Amino acid sequence: MRTKCTIFLLIVLALTLAACKPAQAPAAPDEPAVAAEPVSMTVGTTYIWDTANPTFGWYNYTLRYLIFDTLVEEVGISKFQPGLAESWEVSDDGLVWTFKIREGVTFHDGTPCDANAVAWSLNWTLENDIETFAFYLYNFSEIVALDDTTLQVTLSDPVGNMEYLLMYVWILPESVWGTMSYDEIMEFEDLSAGVGTGPYILKEWVEGEYLILEANKDYWRGAPAVDEIIWREFATEDATVQALIAGEIDVIAADTIPATAIETLQADPAIEVPIMESTTIDELIINSHENGSQPASLWDPAVRLAIAYAIDKQQIINLAYLGNAEAASVIIPTSMGDWHNTDIKDVGYDIAAGNKVLDDAGFVDSDGDGVREFSDGTPLEYRLYATDSATNARILETIANGLSQIGISAPPTLMDEDSLIGLYPAFDFDLVYWGWGLDPDPDFAMLIFTCDQREEGGWSDSGYCNEEFEQMYAEQAITVDHETRRQLIWDMSAKLYEERPYIVLSYVKNIQAYRSDRFTGFNLAPGDILWKAGLLPAKPVE
Repeated sequence: MRTKCTIFLLIVLALTLAACKPAQAPAAPDEPAVAAEPVSMTVGTTYIWDTANPTFGWYNYTLRYLIFDTLVEEVGISKFQPGLAESWEVSDDGLVWTFKIREGVTFHDGTPCDANAVAWSLNWTLENDIETFAFYLYNFSEIVALDDTTLQVTLSDPVGNMEYLLMYVWILPESVWGTMSYDEIMEFEDLSAGVGTGPYILKEWVEGEYLILEANKDYWRGAPAVDEIIWREFATEDATVQALIAGEIDVIAADTIPATAIETLQADPAIEVPIMESTTIDELIINSHENGSQPASLWDPAVRLAIAYAIDKQQIINLAYLGNAEAASVIIPTSMGDWHNTDIKDVGYDIAAGNKVLDDAGFVDSDGDGVREFSDGTPLEYRLYATDSATNARILETIANGLSQIGISAPPTLMDEDSLIGLYPAFDFDLVYWGWGLDPDPDFAMLIFTCDQREEGGWSDSGYCNEEFEQMYAEQAITVDHETRRQLIWDMSAKLYEERPYIVLSYVKNIQAYRSDRFTGFNLAPGDILWKAGLLPAKPVE
């Protein structure tokens, strides 16, 4: 399950700082040349990552784009550009893709990254079923290097989203991983797990404290302008904000800015606060696993609909984001263009309507304690969970208050993230407030509701499983025509909306902040993170 640390990040794609340092005037003939001072950027966050190993590391997926390259890269939301593959073409039947691999690219350890190395990496990913990204290659039936610069991929079925699939699959070196067993791969914690072809080299990491990246001077796009990036971990979001104001750091990592700090940061003339569209959502998860521990009443469609009516989404947006979000309906956010189903109109916040739904369904409060009873006599009482934070406490209070007004009891409970995740795979919960940073293609948002993702290590956090939905998911995965696939995604979105394994609460803006007196030239587009490759020629202020 992706947490807000990842997907409010993972979803959210950071690539590289690719820019030019300010030119220096040549030294006078009678003066010795003075070496330029190294340019360092410090990024503040409340959590760096869980491991240097990309084969099972979920947290701060965005950071890894500074270290590893992929064949294709995202630019903005749902738009793509060449990465290690400088061009590609597909056969008329959609089954054979041929990629032109860049020449002269090397891994950080000096070994070549040609078509042979790429073929090895992709085959190794599939053979070992690397959990963080192997599923993107689900119908790759053959991967071969035709020569040093030509990669050929044969599919079992056509796909309509090849660029998206490849933007998440790191290219890793045989020199590091080639002799390991699966167990050794999963246990590998050496910093050499960070050897890639990206613009930065992993130099040092002390868990819970800091991480240091050093510029790859031989990067195929050219040496980055920033010589060193340091990630510093702070105990709280507020501490990170104060560090930016004090000039101790240069950038706050995405989704580390509390809403209460936005106005303060915007008022500082030395700080820029970009606010942009993203693919981030937050939602109320309703346990939908048939073997979960939720009460039988929570399966009733009337109860789920009444819950939707009782949630004041705008109040949650005001509390969590100070208005920097949009009330949501379906799981695919509006930022993803025509993948978002505009036919679905949300029920909205309406306590009277919620009460009527339950009245009409026959749920009454027979003992006058303020809580309605189900047909089997059990009260409509549910466990309501979220990770522990002051903001989440206020959000859960808002949800619980709304539910109490329609005769549902849901006392809020906050817990640490590990404890919350520990409720899986038993699905031992009723309601959970959570969030995702979704992928820029709708495939992933639908994947998390498929049946096999309920297995341990899978992406499902609701436990939803539906045969009709499975069939639609399989069909969209092999549909090449955009309009046909779009209609399938709309139908799937509508089905999820009606059955409510999630009540999607908001589409969240991407809020970032940096010291504009030290760095400039980011040229951000929707979906971008401050260090994204190519688009963001960040450079130090002279």
